[in-house]
Parts: sequence; C-alpha cells; structure tokens
Amino acid sequence: MSRGNLRHLRLSQPTSCRGQTTLAGLAIALVLLTAVTTTSVVLADQALVDATGDPPEQRHAESAASALVTESPLAISDGTVSAERVNQTNASELASAIPALRGTDFRVVVDGNVVATRGGINNTTGTTATRGVGLLSTRSDQITFAIDNDSRGSLDGRTDQLRIDVDPANGTTVRAVTVNDRVVLHRPTGVEGTHTVNVSTYADPTVGVEATGPAPAGQVTVSATIIERRPTRVEVTVDA
Repeated sequence: MSRGNLRHLRLSQPTSCRGQTTLAGLAIALVLLTAVTTTSVVLADQALVDATGDPPEQRHAESAASALVTESPLAISDGTVSAERVNQTNASELASAIPALRGTDFRVVVDGNVVATRGGINNTTGTTATRGVGLLSTRSDQITFAIDNDSRGSLDGRTDQLRIDVDPANGTTVRAVTVNDRVVLHRPTGVEGTHTVNVSTYADPTVGVEATGPAPAGQVTVSATIIERRPTRVEVTVDA
C-alpha cells in the first residue's frame, strides 16, 4: 500500500468514529426524550384522574345529567323540565328511562330538592354532575271586573289561552273584547257568554271591553292557567 493510501486511511478513520459517536448520542437523546415524554403523559393522566375522580363514574354522571334535561320523564323540551313531572317522578322511572342510571346508586336533585334516590348515596360518595335548566310550573288565576265605560282587568302572569265570560247587564251591549289592546272578540249585536281565546305569552294579559248603553254595567270574568319559567339546576350524583 502506498503512503498516499495510508495517509488517506488515517485521515478517514476519525470521520467514521465521529459519525458513530454522533449516531450513538442521537439514539441516547431519543431514548431520554421518549422517557421524559412518557413520564409527562402519565403524570398528566394521573392529574386528570385526581381532578375528575373515577373516569367511568364521571362519564355516567355526565351522561345522566344530560339525559335528565333533554329526554327524560322530567323534560318537556331540551333544557326545560316540568315542575309537575318532577313532583311525580321516582327512582325506578328515571332508571328505566336513562341507561346511565341503570345498575347504579344515584340521587337526583332539582331546584335544591331531592326528587329521587336509590342506594346508599350520601354527601361523601359518588360523582356529581349538574346542568342549568328552566323549571316550568303552572298555576290557576282568575279575575272579575265590572263593565263600565273603560273597564279593564289584568292577570298576574303569562299564559297562552284565556277563558273569558262576558255577562252584561240589561241595556248593555259589549261590542268587543280586547287583550293587550288587540281585539279578540267582536260582534256588533253584542258579545255574551264564555269564550276561549289564544293569546301571546310575551306579556301579562290585560283584558278590556268596549261597551255601549245608557249606563254600561255587568261583569267580565277571566281565568287562565298561568305559565311560569325560571332558571334552576338539575344535579345527579352517581356511585357506579
């Protein structure tokens, strides 16, 4: 072998060693990075578990809470529950309708009141999920006012339907009945008797009459089912 070739060989060897050293260093760095990343993911997962409790139990609670306010025996529409249905429900009915409640201990609270419970749920067991909803309730209301030249009466609350009983005295003709200044009944020869009219729920209804006669007299009775909706919360605790 010539001196030139030997010189070339000596010069080439350090380059190969440096390449091997670089690859070894890169491999070690990748192993360390993988170890650090894996440790970080494990720690993050553990932190999530610590923050949310048992994941399957949390999923059961969240699923049950969503179902309670959308498609349960309590709901009359998405995000609205009926106070009447809340008062009539029980744990068996809710468990039958909501898969997430089957085979678990649970407690359902609406507007701060426990409405259904099964098993040994207490304040220190289980996982809780809540949803904001509108609570719809109804009540009856009725007013009576005298017929005169400017007779009016107002109900306290919103409704979608009124029952109006017009009872004019002799010599009095009620030509029209209005609700919030909109004519809902009209008859030139006179409106008498009981009538049912649909009305807007955007305002409390004020009923008025347009009467004629020497001294208009008589009375009007208005009755309705008042609809009330207010915000509240539905809470479900599940111990799966």
